[in-house]
Amino acid sequence: MSEFKADLHVHTSASPDGRSALPALAAAARARGLHALAVTDHNLCTPAPAALDGVLLIPGCEVSTQAGHITALFLERPLDLDMSGPLPPPEAAVEAIHRCGGLAVLAHPFQRPGARPEDLAAAFDGVETANARAAFKVPDANEKAAGLARRWALPCVGGSDAHDAAEVGNAYTVLTADALTLPALRQAAAAGGRAVLCRNTPHFRKGLSQWTKARRAGWKYLPRAALYAAYCAALDICNPRRSPSCLL
Repeated sequence: MSEFKADLHVHTSASPDGRSALPALAAAARARGLHALAVTDHNLCTPAPAALDGVLLIPGCEVSTQAGHITALFLERPLDLDMSGPLPPPEAAVEAIHRCGGLAVLAHPFQRPGARPEDLAAAFDGVETANARAAFKVPDANEKAAGLARRWALPCVGGSDAHDAAEVGNAYTVLTADALTLPALRQAAAAGGRAVLCRNTPHFRKGLSQWTKARRAGWKYLPRAALYAAYCAALDICNPRRSPSCLL
């Protein structure tokens, strides 16, 4: 058995707020010692090759639901879930993920102030307890998520929630498996890995991704996005957050 490092929450430029194409993300993953990346674009099952630059690519999707986000990992086929209309309830999203062979992970459950994920009744397969963007508004969001995972007796998952190549590997999951293959890593993730937070992503990175989203949506959204990006940069200057440190 060997240990493999997998960033299980990454967005490509196919997401409205994604800033890096998949080859750049894979190259960053390899440079940082990661073995696998989960491609989890917003409400989109982005087609991806089996591997890039020596990095295994895990088919996935981040599904927006009425109660927050759920990451679908190790999908065997694209989700058969209509995501063009009103947001689905979390139970429907989890059922669709399971129908398509995937694992359903409750993503950054305490990212928003006032969130109450403990009220959810969906049959999740794991909880994201290390997310490098989760602490933007709730400093102890990851600690709360870890507590929820313990109460529910569910595996812990780590992912950077990267929206560009510079963020890849800020959080990841250590999986113990007998081979670097999708079936082996899926089995390891279902059994439980070790979620690792390397560093909190700076606020200004979220500002950049929101600027990208606004630029694609139309010029009228740019002034507000510019103000938000400036606000994020000011937060980093005036209130820098301590980050844990780790070695990839």
